[in-house]
Amino acid sequence: MRFSLSTVLPLAMAISASAQGTTSVYTEPKTGIAFETYMDPTGYAFGIALPTTPSTDFVGLLVGKGKGWAGVSLGGSMINKLLIAAWPSGTSLISTFRETPRIGNPPEANGSYTMTPIAAGTYTNATHWSYAFLCKGCILADGTTFASNASTDVLGWAFATAAPTMPAAHGSALPKHSTQGNYGMSFSAARTAKYATYAALAGAPATTPRAFNA
Repeated sequence: MRFSLSTVLPLAMAISASAQGTTSVYTEPKTGIAFETYMDPTGYAFGIALPTTPSTDFVGLLVGKGKGWAGVSLGGSMINKLLIAAWPSGTSLISTFRETPRIGNPPEANGSYTMTPIAAGTYTNATHWSYAFLCKGCILADGTTFASNASTDVLGWAFATAAPTMPAAHGSALPKHSTQGNYGMSFSAARTAKYATYAALAGAPATTPRAFNA
């Protein structure tokens, strides 16, 4: 099923609980990028676009609302997996990589992976915020993420209505998520011949602090 551009976000809010756990194509209206996307009634969404032969990179979309943070586990669970989180700080968006060996506030992760914002898809408005990005070196072979050759796998998600302790700081402590879960992502459906065009929309790699004008 392909959602129309004008209805996809309101539709996400109206999806019943019984429909959770599925992904569908969502074309982000400001960039034209077609993401294979999971959307939750909370307003949370995560989408991904991959090259036809995936390697280490992907184009991602993380959506939330209000002042809270949204996150995705690229390996399904919270523990010992590569996590990505983002949240608004004024009219900017902050992003961070996290990893933790135990339940609790995950510290920032250190690695060769980078996130680069796609300006047109990175914004805040009265109903939600959106962070579109190129993630380079983010598909790892050490089991902390999904495998590059996976057709499907389980990803994890988390959403908090409360803002991070220090919203302007990418290393801020994150309040406990108010909702979370898992869903099956179709990576085969996320593969697209337009990937190079999508990736080229990204700007320069993010540097500290990871604040992107929305």
